[in-house]
Amino acid sequence: MSYTRVLVIENPVSWAEGMKVFRKQAEPALNAAKKAGLLNSYSMVQTGDHAGMLITEFDTKAKMNKYIKALSAIRRDTAAETGGQSWAYQGPGKASG
Repeated sequence: MSYTRVLVIENPVSWAEGMKVFRKQAEPALNAAKKAGLLNSYSMVQTGDHAGMLITEFDTKAKMNKYIKALSAIRRDTAAETGGQSWAYQGPGKASG
C-alpha cells in the first residue's frame, strides 16, 4: 500500500511568482528526496490564480514521515517568503483494477 500526501497551497502572490519560489527552494529538496528513495513521485498542480496542490507519493508511512521532517523548514521558509498558507492531507492509497 502506498501513501499519498496532498499539500494545498494558497498565496497572495501570482502563480508564476509562487512557482519561481518553489523552483528555487523546494524543487531541489524534492529531487534529493526522490533520489534518496524517500519519495516515489511528486507533481505540482495549479488550481487557481493564487492556489495549487503539491501531490507526493511514498512507498511507506515511515518514508513519508522522514520526508515531512526533512522538508518542514523549507515549507516554513517558502510560506514566509510568499506570505502564503498551506494545508496537508495524507493517507494510504490502494490501487485497484
